[in-house]
Amino acid sequence: MFSSFTKAITFGIATVLPAFAQAPPDGSPNGKIRSSQGPQLVNKIAAKVNGDVITLNELMIKVAPSQSVLMSRYPRRGATFQRQLEELKTGILDELIDRAIIFTEFKDRVRSFPDYQIENEVKRVVQNVYNGDEELFKKYLKATNLTRDQFKEQQRKELLVQIVRAQQFGDVAVPKENELREEYGRWSITNRDRAKDLGTYRRIYLHKSRGGGPFSQLKLAEDIVKKLKNGEDFNDLAKRYSNGSHAEQGGVWKDIPRTDLAMEFGTLLFETSGSEIMGPLEDQIGFNIVQVMERKLGPAKAFTEAREEIQRRVISDKKKSNYQKWMKKMRARAVIKKML
Repeated sequence: MFSSFTKAITFGIATVLPAFAQAPPDGSPNGKIRSSQGPQLVNKIAAKVNGDVITLNELMIKVAPSQSVLMSRYPRRGATFQRQLEELKTGILDELIDRAIIFTEFKDRVRSFPDYQIENEVKRVVQNVYNGDEELFKKYLKATNLTRDQFKEQQRKELLVQIVRAQQFGDVAVPKENELREEYGRWSITNRDRAKDLGTYRRIYLHKSRGGGPFSQLKLAEDIVKKLKNGEDFNDLAKRYSNGSHAEQGGVWKDIPRTDLAMEFGTLLFETSGSEIMGPLEDQIGFNIVQVMERKLGPAKAFTEAREEIQRRVISDKKKSNYQKWMKKMRARAVIKKML
């Protein structure tokens, strides 16, 4: 029923990871849409920290989900795509470098975490990043040449960093009730049950195989977006142009579970706000123009259940200034060499 806009879109991990290592140049002189060049093994070094190596594969693992969303959002790639991708890579590499520095300083603690705690961290990643889809997560591990145990070891290191950030760097004032409530408002969105998100949206879908082929269909999609932004009616344009099964209903899809959507589109629809026109968004077989009408976000733990975690988060945030000063000193003492 949702063949072009759902889990059938395998556009993500297997395509994104080789694309990271072999990104095509900006602008195609013949106007063709880029395609994947097929998987390849990548074992280059992204950075060295005090002699320890951060591999390109480690960086790719972190970049892949967000890059997949960028690829869907920018079917022509282009300058904006490349700039955002470079910013994404730089930010994540800096985080990995900081993690390596902290791990060197506190690595004697890393074995103190029980396995069930690490497994809970893995489940949290699967839930929050992959919409609870274990099969998609397994594809992700396979594409990055990681076993689940190796991924767990990465989470063990990340948990160490989180705890160091939360526990170190001096005492702070006990959080006030209003501070806890404000933090809970932010936390409840990030830590909700995404598998229970529901969305109602309008969608115009253009199949790549119709109307002269992919390039012509992308051009048509871009023209339709311009019409919509100039005030033309979505309902009328959907009936006129859409190849989707709901075209006669003005392209309206009501209360669609996030679990029916591909990861990239779930992120674009539910991790944004407002009702602006989004698109053209590319999937394997077509281009989508979407306008969200309503988001019904999944539930989170009640404030009373999450209170202790929220308090730890507020305290950690209060300590951030001390942490940043300490981290600056640690970076200055570390031998860091970026290879990208």
